[in-house]
Amino acid sequence: MDPALFRIDWEVLAEVLTIIIVLSFFVERALSIVFEHRLFIRLLDEKGIKEPLSLLASLAVVKYWNFDALSIVLNADKTSWLGYIITAAIISGGSKASIKLFHDVLNTKSTALRAKLQVKGKVVS
Repeated sequence: MDPALFRIDWEVLAEVLTIIIVLSFFVERALSIVFEHRLFIRLLDEKGIKEPLSLLASLAVVKYWNFDALSIVLNADKTSWLGYIITAAIISGGSKASIKLFHDVLNTKSTALRAKLQVKGKVVS
């Protein structure tokens, strides 16, 4: 195999990474309607369901728009399900990072989440 086939186009890489970051924020904000709802927090918050839902939402987005980051960066001839799944995992992982940024660094929490944390005795400002 020709090693020149794996030459990185830095402009394309920057565009793909920008799209991943934007999609991570979109997915996170779209799912916040569900994840920050008081019923979800009360019944399902610590059940381990957020990550699979985030992955499924991200997979739906990348498949609908045929966004396979690996195929784009590696200049493949076509997209693949493996590429969609990996791209979705990256986006949903970035979504989790943005939740952490909003909650822990910027201290923005929903009213329901603040109430739950106060009930558990955690300091909430």
